[in-house]
Amino acid sequence: MKTIIIGAGGHARTILEILNLDRNIDVVAFVDNVVRGSDEKIIGIPVYGDHSVLPRLFLTCVKAAIIGIGDNKIRKAYFEQIGNMGAEMVNAIHPTASIAHNVKIGKGVVIAAGATIATGVRIENNVIVNTGSIIEHEDVLGAHVHIASGTVLAGRVKVREGAFIGAGCVVKEYITIGINAIIGAGSVVLEDIPDNAVAVGAPAKVIKIVGDK
Repeated sequence: MKTIIIGAGGHARTILEILNLDRNIDVVAFVDNVVRGSDEKIIGIPVYGDHSVLPRLFLTCVKAAIIGIGDNKIRKAYFEQIGNMGAEMVNAIHPTASIAHNVKIGKGVVIAAGATIATGVRIENNVIVNTGSIIEHEDVLGAHVHIASGTVLAGRVKVREGAFIGAGCVVKEYITIGINAIIGAGSVVLEDIPDNAVAVGAPAKVIKIVGDK
């Protein structure tokens, strides 16, 4: 299936590496608003510098897309935009990821190399589970969440929509991370984190509320 990747930075390139291992997916282009040159390519794949090409691509040869952007709010906006165009959102799941048989996975999800997804986990749309992260039993990852590399979520954790958990964090069992919350890299979360909060440290403490815009 002919597929495009939205974005052309580091995360988009990681997704390309994953999708190249799926014989059912043929990545034909990147689309990125940062124009670098009309003839730019990544590993032989063209980069289009203007998102105005998307409707034409979806009306012709392209049937699917995935968003290669780490920022949750930007990724959410593109997910909704592309969904309105009627394109299929594919998943990029690395074959070295360990995923229990009863895990529920939404659309547009990225699960990178070496990730472990335990029994009963639910992953909603447009989520990133990055390299080597461990998502323990019955965790719930809301839409547009980003779990950075090396993070460990203990059992029955809830990460609500749009939250970001930085690299190398540890989250205690039964904890809820609020909507659009940000957890700084290396933090140890022992208490619930409210919506729109920024929390850092070991144990993690809220240092500010960033608002919901």
